Amino acid sequence: MRKILSLLAALFCLSQLGLAQGVLKGKIIDSTSKQALGYATVTVFKAADTAIITYRLSDPEGVFKVPGIPFDLNCRVVISFSGYSIYRKEFRISANESTVDLGSIYMLPDAKSLDEVLVIAERPPVVVKKDTIEFNASAFKTLPNALVEDLLKKLPGVQVDRDGNIAVNGKPVNRILVDGKVFFGDDPKMATRNLPANVIDKVQVTDDKEELQRNGDDNLNNVGKVVNITLKKGVKKGWFGKLYGGGGTDELYEAGGIANIYRDTLQVSVLGYMNNLNKAGFSFTELMQAGGMERSRSNSNGSSISIWNSGSGGNGVSINGVNFGGVSGFGGIATSKGAGFNLNHAPSTKRSFFLQYFHGNVHVDRLQESDVQQFNGDTAITNKTRLIGATVTNAHNIGAGARLKPDSVTNILINANYTIGLTNESRASTVNSMNNILGPLSMGEILQRNKSNNYYYRHSVSITRLSKTKKGRRYTINHNLDINNRFNDNTTNTDLQFFYPTTYDSLAAQLRNERLPRTDASVAFNYSEPLSKKLTFRIGGRYEYGEITNGINTFAKDGSGSDVPDPNRTSSFNRHSNRVLVSPGIEWKIKNITITPGVRALLQYVNNELASMPAPIRQSQKDLLPTLSVVYKQLNLNYSRDVVLPFYTYLIPVSDNTNPYYITKGNTNLSPTRRDNISVNYFFNDPKRSLNASVYANGSFSQQDIVQSITVDDKGVQTTMPVNANGSRNFYINYNFYKQYKNNQRFIFSWNTGGNYNFNRNRLLYNNESSWQSTWSVGNWAGVNLNWNDKIELNTSYSLNLNFTRYTNPRFN
Repeated sequence: MRKILSLLAALFCLSQLGLAQGVLKGKIIDSTSKQALGYATVTVFKAADTAIITYRLSDPEGVFKVPGIPFDLNCRVVISFSGYSIYRKEFRISANESTVDLGSIYMLPDAKSLDEVLVIAERPPVVVKKDTIEFNASAFKTLPNALVEDLLKKLPGVQVDRDGNIAVNGKPVNRILVDGKVFFGDDPKMATRNLPANVIDKVQVTDDKEELQRNGDDNLNNVGKVVNITLKKGVKKGWFGKLYGGGGTDELYEAGGIANIYRDTLQVSVLGYMNNLNKAGFSFTELMQAGGMERSRSNSNGSSISIWNSGSGGNGVSINGVNFGGVSGFGGIATSKGAGFNLNHAPSTKRSFFLQYFHGNVHVDRLQESDVQQFNGDTAITNKTRLIGATVTNAHNIGAGARLKPDSVTNILINANYTIGLTNESRASTVNSMNNILGPLSMGEILQRNKSNNYYYRHSVSITRLSKTKKGRRYTINHNLDINNRFNDNTTNTDLQFFYPTTYDSLAAQLRNERLPRTDASVAFNYSEPLSKKLTFRIGGRYEYGEITNGINTFAKDGSGSDVPDPNRTSSFNRHSNRVLVSPGIEWKIKNITITPGVRALLQYVNNELASMPAPIRQSQKDLLPTLSVVYKQLNLNYSRDVVLPFYTYLIPVSDNTNPYYITKGNTNLSPTRRDNISVNYFFNDPKRSLNASVYANGSFSQQDIVQSITVDDKGVQTTMPVNANGSRNFYINYNFYKQYKNNQRFIFSWNTGGNYNFNRNRLLYNNESSWQSTWSVGNWAGVNLNWNDKIELNTSYSLNLNFTRYTNPRFN
């Protein structure tokens, strides 16, 4: 570690000595208004061949300072700003006069676009156009086989982590468009890791207007970014793609390819892959939210949504229990295969349509050993388990949608998605349970075969309309429908031997059939009405309907080997729920401060029917819940109160002994949880210094929280049941810092550091004893990235994570 840091420091110092020589400075002013022009692009070229040497943006006061200009070289400076004429001047810097001061530069307004007045060779690397940052891809040199991800890493203010997640000036990129169109859903990695960099003309970055409209609060602090990649003109009437493959030791392999075909308004992409490297071929977003189905389903009128990226992520993809590749939640070695296509058709600027299909096959082999100890005073129970298993999943996903713009103030988004997942799993477990005082408690084998079929349909419709007559007036209507049918068949065979209090054998065979049809539908609206320059009235409403059935049929073997019903573990559960939410609020703007107090009227009606209960369990909840949002520049403060009904599985009183050592059962007497939430977040970005920082903190306080009551009997068998408990607390803080150094286009150096800290306190109920359980999770990370003329590239990061728990009851420590 010390050697790496020393090497980085040496390279950085050499870069400063060898590259940071002459300096060009000045101030850019509007010739008419005499106001400073901030974020103008100052580009320095070689006068002989118009090769870019370096560039900078002016600060908000119009001042610029461009270092790293070689001595004794004829140079040309080109200053550009959208809506103004171009400024050009040739100059030369010598060792005797290392700084050239251009003084005040007066720019003349010009309605022509920069593309019209600039020759191609003089196009600046970066142009700021109102709310859009535009990068000229040809100004950032990449290797011949580079992908879009490699290009993005060279753009100022753009971060790409090891998992391919992208952030611009510290804010996450929600989606990437190709020529303004959806590319294999909304997952940015599909474009960045499949498209070659040499076909890209421009990279444009804007705020996610769709997310802003969904939030309904006009707070740009809480929205991510959208990146639009424009292709070179010659590419749009042809085709391009890539093939890749490789092999290694232990019979490891990877192969795949993608082809993209463009014909006027039609774009078709086809891809396929196969590997045994625990890698997913498709990401969660493009499968689950094909074509933009990722939509917040909460009414956020009068509140704020904070988006943060900790830099961590996984490679597995699972939707509603359907695995599309990569490491599963239980680990293992995954072999993944798949193929898919994406079709976009945009007959006009007001209409675009897409269709896409994916198929994935995943085979996971798993060998897992666990050693779990449970302490209670001077007693310790140890359960050792060795599991060997295999899981095979076949999944299909089809998505379609449209983006319509009937007029200049109306946007309509329509998306539909259907997923089929068929999973078969087999596993054999050897279990050994030991008590440190009594000795061996039990041992034996558990054989399980599980079959799960999942059929999931979802569609969404979003309509946003702005007023033609009054600025700021807006309404949004959203509709979502989810229909999910899941069928689980679990077969368990056990051969166990118990030693305490007496020795006896237990042989059991059980078939558990579970049927889980579920329907969720919602309609929501948001309306904004400016009352004055300082006051805006906002109101949102939402109606949700839900229906879920959980039918459990359990069978045991009789003496002849036939399946006979087990009434003690058979049940039927049906829930109908209606939820109405209305949330008015007043937004008050005072200079840089925006205050939005509000109240949410929440009505919840739930009817639960259980076969084991003589009458339905009806839950009716009516609440007035306060909200408050305060925004000061990039600082957000939010407060809200929520009432959460128990999840349906917690109410099913039938025990699940699929694993005879870990039994779960529900509780029909659970009460709703009341939770107060407070959050603070701050975002800072300095594009001139390529520095950004972000901090997010959250705290929640719960009454009637749902915790698990745990009972371990003298045989080492654990039974859990949900119960209510007061006094739960949770506090979380996350911070990130990022700094980039770029003296010229050949040397790029950046570092980042961050951390997250979580504290959670809740009740622990263990064998009828109570204790406060306090859990701390501490994580810190740091990384450096270096690229020297594409000859030396280093990307490294380090992280340290600690987790520990303490109890107020000394018997548990």
